[in-house]
Order: sequence, then C-alpha cells, then structure tokens
Amino acid sequence: MTAVFALTVRGLESVCASEMARCGLAVGEMGYRRVHAQARGDLRPLLELSTADDLFVEVSRWSNIGHTRAALEQLQSLAAQLPLRPALAICTQLRPIDQRPTFSVTANFVGRRNYSSDEIKTALAAGIQAGHGWRYSADDGEAELNVRIFLEHTEALIGVRLAATPLHRRSYKQEQRPGSLKPTVAAALLELLALRPGATLLDPCCGAGTILVEAARRGVLAQGGDNDAEAVTAAFSNAENAGVAIAVERWDARCLPIPNASVNCIASNLPWDRQVVIEGDETAFYAALCAEMERTLAPGGRIALLTNRPALLCFERLACQEQIEISLFGQRPTISVFVETDRNTL
Repeated sequence: MTAVFALTVRGLESVCASEMARCGLAVGEMGYRRVHAQARGDLRPLLELSTADDLFVEVSRWSNIGHTRAALEQLQSLAAQLPLRPALAICTQLRPIDQRPTFSVTANFVGRRNYSSDEIKTALAAGIQAGHGWRYSADDGEAELNVRIFLEHTEALIGVRLAATPLHRRSYKQEQRPGSLKPTVAAALLELLALRPGATLLDPCCGAGTILVEAARRGVLAQGGDNDAEAVTAAFSNAENAGVAIAVERWDARCLPIPNASVNCIASNLPWDRQVVIEGDETAFYAALCAEMERTLAPGGRIALLTNRPALLCFERLACQEQIEISLFGQRPTISVFVETDRNTL
C-alpha cells in the first residue's frame, strides 16, 4: 500500500474523498484542504482524479515545528533526513526521472509564525540538496519533482507530487474569461450531480466552457451558452483542445432557446458580481434565470449552482438538498444542489 494525500479547494474535501473512494482508494483522515488515503497497485489511474488540485505520495510527518525563526534551521535539518527514495521510485514508474532529479519546493502554512513561505522553501531546498544531492530549481515548471510541505500550526506534512504538474492545471484550459471557473470546482459540481455517461447537461452561463468540457470528458452530452460572444468562442476553443464536442451558442440565460423538460441536469457558475457584472436588478435577474432553469429541467433532474448569492436562488418545484461553502479567489461562494421535491410532503 502507498500512502497518498490529495489537496483540494477548501470546502470540497468530502467531495474529493468520495471520488477517491470510488477510484478504489482506502480513504482515511481529512483535514484542511487535504484528504489522506492508501492506494494499492498501479497509481496511474489516480492522475485522472478530477476534484483534486494536486496529489502527493506521503513522505513524512514532523511534529513540534516552532513559530520562531529558529524553526528554519530545524526544517533544514529534518529535510536532509527525508526518506525521498521510495517516493522517487514510485514517480519513476509513471515517467522518466533522473536518479538525482531537479526538484522544486512548495510551502503552505496555517497559523502565525515569524518566517515566510519563501524562507520555508529555502530551508527545505538547502536540506534536500545537502542530504540527497538533488538539484534545486525555484521554477516548478523546470523541475522533475515537486516536494510539498504543508505546515498546520506545529505539525508538518511532506509529500512528493505524483504527477509532473498539478492535477488542476488542465492542458485544455488555454482560454480564460473574467470569472472563469477552476476545473476542479467544475468537476465537483458534476460530482454532486452524480452524472452518468449519456446524460444531458446544461450550463446557461458557460463562460469559457469549463463545466461543459469537464462534463463532455465524462461522456455527458453538454450544451450551454453565454451572453458574451468572446466567451462562446473561448468555450469552443477549450473544447477543441480537450478533444470533446460541446454545443454552445450566444444567448440571454433569462430566455433560453431550449424546449421544456429537455435536460437531465444543470450546473453553472452564476454571475455573482465578482468579475462578471449583472446588468440591471440582481434579484430580478436571478428570478428569471431560475425560472428558465426549472422550465428546461426534466422531471427528476438535479441542479448544482455556484454563487455568493444563494439566498436569491428560488424554484417552484425544487428544494435545496445540500449547500457547501467553499473558498475561491479570496471569496466564499456557496454550491447549492437542488432536487425535485413533492411540496405536499414538506
């Protein structure tokens, strides 16, 4: 068994854990942005995890890491003794890597301390170079391996990235638009809808098409649109990069050219006045949009929406089944999942 941990968006730990379990991992503890698991056999399928921002082979855990600058010397000393060879051997099974590889360091911490992330990286880099003879690169893009340290108060978790690049960095996502959604969050919306291949999905405010592309990669029939012509072009371009087919057109989401009860699921990152400004009255916009989504949704369908205005989401025959607050771009928007409910039982 190989100990691994995934990093994900804050708030999506449980969603990521469910996907990992479905992929055959024995999921263990969860923490802030982290899901720990044990993996058996070939680790290559884990590189397809869609809700994990990044995935690491667990190397070590350290305790009693202080908050004063004296901890930097402690970190350097501990780094020189890291058991990195087993992790290197695992990664070498997935891609060619030099036995004295070039490595980068990524550092994150929770809790106040008298030193910075850059100083943590410098300390670890110096220790690894001294103890293992590996070559350090400050540019993660030029490194063969990435060593990650996650400091939470006095505890430290260290891992080596399994893939060559972070999992959230989808190669298809070449075109961006204001408010464009992170692929792992788009995938989480789809996870919450429990989509199956062959289902039909609508994104009425598709932006650069991230949700549509993630859905199409799962074998879902994806269609959407946006009132921004450049967004429609970007969505087509990203889909072409991904090698999938989607249907996209320019439209007003308050008046969709889609038949009644014609889609199985709806997922969207709605405009919430962060980078995409809503013209006119916000309450009226959301009311009209919700009415159109409900009209086009087939009986038994589900809706997953991301917005920092969840109170404005209102449907006639749908009830909110679940709400998840996440952390995104310095904001705390909410994912709301709606399902059809017999109002007479409420």
